[in-house]
This record gives sequence, structure tokens and C-alpha cells, in this order.
Amino acid sequence: MNFCSELGWELYHRREDSVALYNAIMDAGQEEGIDNFGTYAMNALRLEKAFRAWGSEMNCDTNPLEAGLEYFVKLNKPADFIGKQALKQIKAEGLKRRLVCLTLATDDVDPEGNESIWHKGKVVGNTTSGSYSYSIQKSLAFAYVPIELSKVGQQVEVELLGKHYPAIIIQEPLVLTEPTRNRLQKKGGKDKI
Repeated sequence: MNFCSELGWELYHRREDSVALYNAIMDAGQEEGIDNFGTYAMNALRLEKAFRAWGSEMNCDTNPLEAGLEYFVKLNKPADFIGKQALKQIKAEGLKRRLVCLTLATDDVDPEGNESIWHKGKVVGNTTSGSYSYSIQKSLAFAYVPIELSKVGQQVEVELLGKHYPAIIIQEPLVLTEPTRNRLQKKGGKDKI
């Protein structure tokens, strides 16, 4: 699974073979409509699937509990790891903020990250990354907000280029990963998008 949570491959090859390999892949994929894409497209795809990125949603000033990654951290296992005691203490004291996913009603501007989140005339948080989502035809962003403002349906505002735009915290992910879609399809379930 790759960074945008679809099937993907990493190719390890000699640098001097890059052009020949690229041409061979592009030629082989013509019938399937293969095309190039950039990092903005990849960012939109990972946001739709609620994949966090190091340096954006996760960094040295965040922890996995507030980033919504608690299912990856097993505090009840006997194995010790760096930071386990600190995370136990954070969990016992309760979170002060949480990473949320939100949609924005914008005109011709999209969030990119580090924009202010406003609520009742005060800055209460910040976006970590954002993009236009082609799957839902809206702007989409991750943001850290106080825990009391982190519930699905909560309305806030995001400041983009000096203007405040309405935003709503939504349930994530907007688009299920390919393995999840396949599992649901086998069970007769329906895909979100």
C-alpha cells in the first residue's frame, strides 16, 4: 500500500535505467490510461483516506493519541517502548486537543496547512495540511482543535488569505482504502465513495 493508500510499488533500480524503465511503464499502461500526477494530487488522495503525514499531522510537538492513532499504540502490552510512560500519563490526564478532518466552503482558494482555526472570534487551532478533494468536490483539511470542539458536526472557521471560511468537522475517512473496499465488496457492503 502506498502513501495514498492504494496498491503501489516502489521500484529499486540503477539510476541510469530510470528513463528506460519510465518509458516501458508508460508504454505498457497506455491501454489503461496511465498518466503522470504530482504531489498535490497525492496529497489530496491521502487526505481523503485520512492518512497522516510526518511533518504535518505528526511531528515532535504532537503525540499519537491526539493525532488519532491510538489504535497503533498498545499501552497494555508488557513490552516497553520509548515514550510509553509519557503516553500513559497523557491518557490519564486527558487530551487537550485532537486532530480532526474538516470540509470547507471556499470560493477559489484551498487550504494548504498552517492556517488559523477560528471559533467565536478567537483562534483555537490550526490546520496541518489541506487540499481540494476531487472525490467530494470540496476543500478538505486536517486541523488540531481543542478537544471540546472536536466532535463531528462542529462548525468552525478557517482563515485563508485573510478571509474566514465556514468549515465543518466530518467523520473520516471520506474514501475507504482499496483493501477495505475489497473486503466490504466481498461481504456485500457498500463503499463510502
